[in-house]
Amino acid sequence: EALDRLRRLSHRRTAARALSVLDTSLRTGVEIPVEMSDADEAVRYYITHKNLFIKAPWSSSGRGVLRTDDLELRHVEPWIRGIVRSQGSVMLEPVYDRKLDFATEWEIHHGVASFLGFSVFETSRRGKYHGNVTGSQTMLMQMIMDRAPKFDMRYVYAQKRMLEALIGPDYVGPAGIDMMVFGEGRIHPCVEINLRKTMGLICIV
Repeated sequence: EALDRLRRLSHRRTAARALSVLDTSLRTGVEIPVEMSDADEAVRYYITHKNLFIKAPWSSSGRGVLRTDDLELRHVEPWIRGIVRSQGSVMLEPVYDRKLDFATEWEIHHGVASFLGFSVFETSRRGKYHGNVTGSQTMLMQMIMDRAPKFDMRYVYAQKRMLEALIGPDYVGPAGIDMMVFGEGRIHPCVEINLRKTMGLICIV
């Protein structure tokens, strides 16, 4: 039963749920990912949108993620059908003009989410994890602020409330919320939720 709850929480739909409960003022320009369990429907969605990240419900470190803008239908369709067949659905979301990848790191215990710090990391154009930036919290926060001057602790407080509502009742342990600066300083407040010890957490403790 506990493993089933953890499996459900680790599904990428949890990040979509998290986005939906965050204040709209904290996710300006961010679309909530769409989950599709019908492969034909997902293929049609790809044909009409093209510039997407299509994600498997369960994967990590950028695996199970397909960026479609430079691929053809013959490459994308078998991937969609394979993931739907093996994992039951796919998540579809737009590609953003990413400027910086960063994350908030947490520890969840007895339903309470404790904020541990920020991490900054590097990924490929296709979303594959490359590594973390090492440095003080002051330095990492400055990197974030340089690209997103409007970023402040409102995001952290909102994430804390979200974690305690959606994750805290069924999970104990470390967590990381991947975020993104895109466009002209806009902030994506929840790209992924990782219910595990992330490389970003290792860098700050």
